[in-house]
Amino acid sequence: MPNDDLPLPGPGEPGARLPIEGTLNFRDVGGYATVDGRTMRTGRVYRSDHLNTVTDAGFEALRALGLRSVVDLRMPAERARQPSRLPADVEVVLGHASGADDAAQIELMEEIRAGRVTHVDEQEIVEMYEGMLADATTMFAAVLRTVADAARRPVLFHCTAGKDRTGLSAALVQRLCGVPDESIVRDFALTNPYRTEIRMRVLGAELAAVGIDIELIRPLIVAPVPALRAALAWIDRNGGTEGYAVDACGVPAAAVAALRDALVG
Repeated sequence: MPNDDLPLPGPGEPGARLPIEGTLNFRDVGGYATVDGRTMRTGRVYRSDHLNTVTDAGFEALRALGLRSVVDLRMPAERARQPSRLPADVEVVLGHASGADDAAQIELMEEIRAGRVTHVDEQEIVEMYEGMLADATTMFAAVLRTVADAARRPVLFHCTAGKDRTGLSAALVQRLCGVPDESIVRDFALTNPYRTEIRMRVLGAELAAVGIDIELIRPLIVAPVPALRAALAWIDRNGGTEGYAVDACGVPAAAVAALRDALVG
């Protein structure tokens, strides 16, 4: 369920939405305290929803961040449907998921719009997240390798909603930096007050026109905290966060160390 009562961070606080006009979920991944008493640095790694509707003012604010690279986690059809608006000198890294993981979500939305699927439960999203972690290691490796590369920072990673693929990517980066799980979960849940309820209103009207109650598919639209907690537990059962990065994603241990050194101070 959305965290309607989640207090929103003020400007400059960890998790605060950045004023990139035309986006709903653009944030700095850093700013959080780590378990060893340090802080994850800001101004180096960002997360967002899609960049297709960035306005002229948003474009100038985006340019001011000095981004060197953007990891686009969307599938080819998503990129074609909503091409990003970015400064020409920004490198775009295509980190889209492979196999059935992300494609299944896109197909599911098509099935919902066609009226063939009228209910999605939370357990299905848990399974989707675990499936992404198991099968989309190339996507997560693209994020971690890019973030670890000093020549590519500041870096932004994003998908369409900035909640599932992006949320898991942010959780991996933050965990590698030593951010405690409760802070990671809170950061993840901020998608709900920033974006989810707006999306529920817009998509709800579209689906109502074909006789579908959006409340029956709410777990697919929200940033589902139980699914993130299940994903973090899955990582712990499968070698831990660093083990997952190195052994499953194939990111060199030296790159993981470089990521941590660059982002924690």
